Amino acid sequence: MKKLLLLFVFSVLSIMAQALPFVPTSAPNLNSNYWYFLKTEGLYCVGSSNLEIEFRNSGDASNDNYLWCFVGNPDEGYRLYNKGTGKYIQHEGLLYNDSYAYTYYEDKDGNNFYLRYYVPSWNVYYYLFMNIYQDEYGFMRYMDTDPETKGIFSVELAKEGTPVPADPTWTRFDTDGVGYGFIEGGAGLNNNEMSNNLCDNNAATKYYGFVTSCWFTMKASTEVAVQCYSIVTANDSRQFYNRSLRSWKLQGSNDYNTWVDIDVQTDYPMPFAAQKEVIFVVNDTRHFRFFKFIATDGASNTIQISEVWINGQSHNWGEATNVTPPTCGERGRDIIECVDCGAREWIILEPNGNHNFTNGECSVCHLHENETILLHNGQQVPYFMWGFHDYRTGATGSEVWPEPPVGWPDNIQLDYTKWHEVAMPIASLGHSNGAFLNLYYNSHWYGEYNCYYFIRSFNLAELNPNATFTFNCVHDDNMVVYVNGQEVINIEGWTPTQYNWASSHESFNIPASAFRKGQNLVSVYIQQNWGGSYFDYELRMKTQSRVPGDVNGDGFVTSADVTAIYDVLLGISYDFEITADVNGDGFVTSADVTAVYDILLGN
Repeated sequence: MKKLLLLFVFSVLSIMAQALPFVPTSAPNLNSNYWYFLKTEGLYCVGSSNLEIEFRNSGDASNDNYLWCFVGNPDEGYRLYNKGTGKYIQHEGLLYNDSYAYTYYEDKDGNNFYLRYYVPSWNVYYYLFMNIYQDEYGFMRYMDTDPETKGIFSVELAKEGTPVPADPTWTRFDTDGVGYGFIEGGAGLNNNEMSNNLCDNNAATKYYGFVTSCWFTMKASTEVAVQCYSIVTANDSRQFYNRSLRSWKLQGSNDYNTWVDIDVQTDYPMPFAAQKEVIFVVNDTRHFRFFKFIATDGASNTIQISEVWINGQSHNWGEATNVTPPTCGERGRDIIECVDCGAREWIILEPNGNHNFTNGECSVCHLHENETILLHNGQQVPYFMWGFHDYRTGATGSEVWPEPPVGWPDNIQLDYTKWHEVAMPIASLGHSNGAFLNLYYNSHWYGEYNCYYFIRSFNLAELNPNATFTFNCVHDDNMVVYVNGQEVINIEGWTPTQYNWASSHESFNIPASAFRKGQNLVSVYIQQNWGGSYFDYELRMKTQSRVPGDVNGDGFVTSADVTAIYDVLLGISYDFEITADVNGDGFVTSADVTAVYDILLGN
């Protein structure tokens, strides 16, 4: 009867072993073994110098005395081997000898289990549990036939010494055909927005959770060097801009134990665009099989992103969806979506140019007949500038502002691994409240006492030396503007009125001599001091009217041109400084008013 009972017990244990929470081994191997934290009652089991088990408040994967493996099988039982001591635990029930057998695993609920041993001479099973008379520290000394609660154990897989994970399901392939699949990661704030969504090839799903939990690992189908990688924003990034990712690092490994940094980003201005792929160029020559993404900071304590991809990605773009139609003078925007992964891209639509001019001004967009917008602001449709972010150093009162990047401000051929495409306008978190209520912004500017270097280019088919170039901007704080390397604007402080673009922007005239036919480069330095930050700008060009005396450029000579001259004389407007010199003497005076009246009177 006893033999039948033992056979029944062993057969049950064999069946249960199929769902063991640990992987047993036939012999401990310090390089390829699975290693576990062994826990009970919230305390960690630690191998002691006298080869017993102690209990401690926390585990430390760098301390091998916390690491265990299970040597044996369900039929013969297991011996507990400690990595730090390099020994089997020599204690009752844990070491086979003439009096005791191996320790057996007995399932409790799939995750928690009992450890018990069999004494053949007594024909008794005893359960192992921690000393109930100890508070937080103690040794495993007391055994009983009743496990109660002090005999409940669990394991947690330790990263130290774990073997190379098996191939996962390849859920995403780069343009070279290399597959990538999710291994493990942090928990989200709900079951539908976990870290496994970061590598599921579906930009409509996302991770949403605490910054400290936003991490995951993935495996590639072959060793690969990272030329670039992508982060895809969440499906509702505009609605929840305060959940935007701010800082992170991408790491690589070939053994899943030793990780090295591939790229580290700090205070990146992630765009507020749903499901948008943001590409980071790194050109790393090292080859890795495993990759780990770790978020280190966000706009708040919670963040959300949808995908992280390695190297170039191919997309199967569907039909464009019209979001903002263009007008005669303002740009529009379409969105296209990949039918395979759901990533989205912006298509900027240039103005259609179908103006309705009345008295020289378009009744739709209010553009003057002789005016061209060379670089648009981002209030209606965002634009991108290449940006480089840096901080000042030194103690208060002896601050040292950084030197500009090599090649800036007059060389467009820059090392773009250090630059980023910033979705403009850019502002500090919540800066569009209060005085900035109606100023739109598309990405975060983080921190205080820092600066940005920006570049933006455009082409001029022809250059009229008599053209007027106007730089309109909202800036907070100090600003220096260069055109083709020539400094043209240098101003301290911030834009005084900051309610909306129409009433807020400051205007600066730039001499036509700063520009050239063909490609032109506008470079801007913005120095942010205390408080909030905001930046947006546009560049307009106005050609002189062919009609003598047409100061305001509407194509006619009327009393409005006299008013325009007076505005220049009184310092109300700088838009007509060149055209207001009607008599061509190089100055704007009352004589120019007389010259306009002479034209009106036909003299």
